[in-house]
Amino acid sequence: MAVLDFLVNLAQGLSKFFADAGAEFLAWTTDIVPLALVALTVLNAIVSLIGEDRFDSFARKLTKNVFARYTLLPYLANFLTGSPSSFVFGRYLHEKYKPGFYEVNNRTNMAPMMCLFPHVNPGELFVWLGIYNGVVQGYGEKAGALLAVCTFLLAFCTSSLIGLTVEKMAGFLAKRQGIDWEEVEASKFQA
Repeated sequence: MAVLDFLVNLAQGLSKFFADAGAEFLAWTTDIVPLALVALTVLNAIVSLIGEDRFDSFARKLTKNVFARYTLLPYLANFLTGSPSSFVFGRYLHEKYKPGFYEVNNRTNMAPMMCLFPHVNPGELFVWLGIYNGVVQGYGEKAGALLAVCTFLLAFCTSSLIGLTVEKMAGFLAKRQGIDWEEVEASKFQA
């Protein structure tokens, strides 16, 4: 009988798991998905109103300053397009800046932005929600909100340092390998 009880409990546990997962999925389709769709629609409308040429010009200006290049541009890219589409913003950069941009874009700011803007990377939202729900259960909603804001601000403040470090490392390795960034940049436009 112990084996039979175990199997019954296992089946009930699996059924509860699937029911809870279905309820969570349904909650996402009524909460997060509409939020993401509306956010992306509004942002696309803004870009359309501003004009793509003006937006491109603005984005290119951001690449000239190290702070803007590794903070504003990646955050703007992730906010406007989300993952993985945000990588296309690399087109505004000189080749020597791309390693730092991609590092910041993918690793440094993806999860912190998701804390406040779930449309940025919905594929990993469950990780943040697990941490957030644990903090909320242990310390309350104010602590969860504080965690989200502090995570975002910490990443925002460290993005330039991380991007610049990766840029310098890539420059060192390129020099060591005999790679001339200007030649790489020029070859982009020959194809």
